[in-house]
Amino acid sequence: MDRTVIKFAILFIVMLCAPFCSAKTLTFSVGSDLHYSLISPNNTKKNVSPKVLSCFIDRMNEEKPDFVVFLGSNIEKSKPEILTSFLERIKRIKRPYYIIAGNTDTYKYSGINREDFAKIISQHSKTQKKYNTNFYFKPTSDIVVIGLDSTSLAMPGNHGYFSTDTLTWLDEILTKYKNKKVILLQHVPYFEPVKDNSRNILNSLDYASVINKHSNILMIVSGHYHHFSIKEDSKDIYHISAPALIEPSYDYLRIKVTYDKLPLLKPGNFQVNVEKKPSL
Repeated sequence: MDRTVIKFAILFIVMLCAPFCSAKTLTFSVGSDLHYSLISPNNTKKNVSPKVLSCFIDRMNEEKPDFVVFLGSNIEKSKPEILTSFLERIKRIKRPYYIIAGNTDTYKYSGINREDFAKIISQHSKTQKKYNTNFYFKPTSDIVVIGLDSTSLAMPGNHGYFSTDTLTWLDEILTKYKNKKVILLQHVPYFEPVKDNSRNILNSLDYASVINKHSNILMIVSGHYHHFSIKEDSKDIYHISAPALIEPSYDYLRIKVTYDKLPLLKPGNFQVNVEKKPSL
């Protein structure tokens, strides 16, 4: 056979297979609602949290996800010494890790305020050296991950709330990366896994007005309800609710995103797989 014909045949096969060879994956693990406490003789229920955290870290170092998320209510009480202890322990994680603020972590008028919360994390984190309770990063060239502060601005409470500044910032980031797929990480869920008027988002309509403007959101991952569920809405957004690390069977989530990126085209064919796994 003529060599030119052979070359064109090989080239044709390579081009035909290219879309299948270009499949990409992103895997990350989520630990939520650890409610980490310092060991105390009078706090037997919460004394399990250091052990759970240690085992969770071991699982992360074994599985080696692309990144790890602590999805809020990371500490039981908003105190500097508890936060510092938690942060020093998680330095043992060999993968990048990110911290979401939850309703037990930081407040404006009680415990650790947001400025000090950010300062302490910046001092102790290996990944987030300039921490802010609203942040984003790009784990791949096609996906943007946004961490949101969904907690009350004032005193401790169970309700979620998005400040005007947070919603304005979110709208700007979603617009900036309109040609990327976006993963949102927040402690309080927008799409409730179970109905609970005692801890839902107070200004959910304001939040919805931002979310509904954009078509690039792949999933919203939340905690707070201590309830595992996966729901898909009419806009094909996955709403993933994480279980609580502090409650038996001390589960975390491993989330895998698989997608194809064709040359010169937007990412498509996204598939999401979620596993609930025990840390102990």
